[in-house]
Amino acid sequence: MNRDLLKEQRDKKDLSNDELARRAGIKPGYLDNLICGADQPSPRLLHRLERVLELPEDALKATTTNEPPAKKEPKAEPVAPPKRQDPTAPKRVARQAVA
Repeated sequence: MNRDLLKEQRDKKDLSNDELARRAGIKPGYLDNLICGADQPSPRLLHRLERVLELPEDALKATTTNEPPAKKEPKAEPVAPPKRQDPTAPKRVARQAVA
């Protein structure tokens, strides 16, 4: 997707990301992901964005952005709880109420 053209047309139309997302029928966070390259839009969404921005058909399809798409962060490995320092140390015992 040509992200530069999308941003340029959005600015020419004086639209915020929220307004452009609303007009295209998507969530603003998803539009942010498209603009930074974290997600790729479907052909149907590209057509809606072109219609909202009054661009010719397939204008956003061309990729002329030189910057590579953003890489997704790998998921963090689960962290085990810390182990006791001294296995011979006495364990805490809950106090019981005395009647």
